Amino acid sequence: MPETKNTTRTFGNIYRLIFKEKQCSRQQIAEQLNLSLPTVTASLNQLIKRNLIHISGYYESSGGRKANMYECVPDARYSVGIDITRNHLSIAIIDLNLNIIGQLRKRCAFIDSDEYYQNMASDLENLLQKHNVEQNKILGVGISLPVIIETDNKTISYATVIEVSPNVYQRISKYISSPYLLFNDANSAGLAESWSHQYDRPSAYLLLSTSVGGAFMFADSPFNGDNNRASEFGHMCIVAHGRKCYCGSNGCLDAYCSSQVLSDYTNGNLEDFFRELDSGNKRFSLIFDEYLNYLAFAVNNLRMCYDCDVIIGGTVGSHMERYIEDLRNKASHLNPFEKNANYIRTCHYKTAASAVGAAIYFINQFLMEL
Repeated sequence: MPETKNTTRTFGNIYRLIFKEKQCSRQQIAEQLNLSLPTVTASLNQLIKRNLIHISGYYESSGGRKANMYECVPDARYSVGIDITRNHLSIAIIDLNLNIIGQLRKRCAFIDSDEYYQNMASDLENLLQKHNVEQNKILGVGISLPVIIETDNKTISYATVIEVSPNVYQRISKYISSPYLLFNDANSAGLAESWSHQYDRPSAYLLLSTSVGGAFMFADSPFNGDNNRASEFGHMCIVAHGRKCYCGSNGCLDAYCSSQVLSDYTNGNLEDFFRELDSGNKRFSLIFDEYLNYLAFAVNNLRMCYDCDVIIGGTVGSHMERYIEDLRNKASHLNPFEKNANYIRTCHYKTAASAVGAAIYFINQFLMEL
């Protein structure tokens, strides 16, 4: 008997509920979705047949038969994210539970050339083979870049951090066989953080990498603004007539809080900077203290604007756990309404956040279309 529209919707709703809750019993599904037990049972059997869910265990029972515990099969599908920066290429393969099951990060200067894209595709293919990921299980490939991208996720409208041609989407098509789309790096990283913690409240994500970006997240989606330029936190002025920014303006946050502000002291190696800082190097402590002063100023501005949690991410954010209380103390002194700054948090993804976020798009699409 062919599936009707209602049975298809029920099928998808049950899967989405299990995906969200991680574990569900048949009775819980029936109660939450207001469905009969026979209807739920039929859909569960179909989901098991398609290898989308499995029985992972049993719930405790005070008497009688124990209820089955249903979970999604994480490796039923995969999604791929690629993050392109000025000096690095990162690739992440994630499963439906957002676990990174394969990852590559290498230092290589971005060059808008066929050779670069061909090498990128070869790196991806090698990573897929290494982790035995079947092509027919790949939902899609999201490519994250430090650029502004139109709503079609194919057209670049603004690019200064890296020099990339407007028709890069078409050029990459020669090398990527799976469906793929382009995404802004900061929005992607914000999306990864939001999904990893299943946020149901807004949050501001501040990306501190080679360039400074940001994302204002409404639960599981970023606010893009009228021109897809929302949350360009790196270009808010924090020092009038201050340092020159790559955008041409003066005093932008990017000029004070990009990772290069720190890594320039260690020949471009950010890890070396934090090694010196962690060892107690007094010179580096003074440099970082000044960095935190500017960062606290920016974070306080975000708190004043949005009154929500602020997540510190990017390559600098991955090193911030040890210094988060220093940043909170500085920010709290700037805030007239709060005595502490516990709203400032470090990122969950220490590496590959933008790649993971770009990959999440296709998982979300899979969930919505099931």
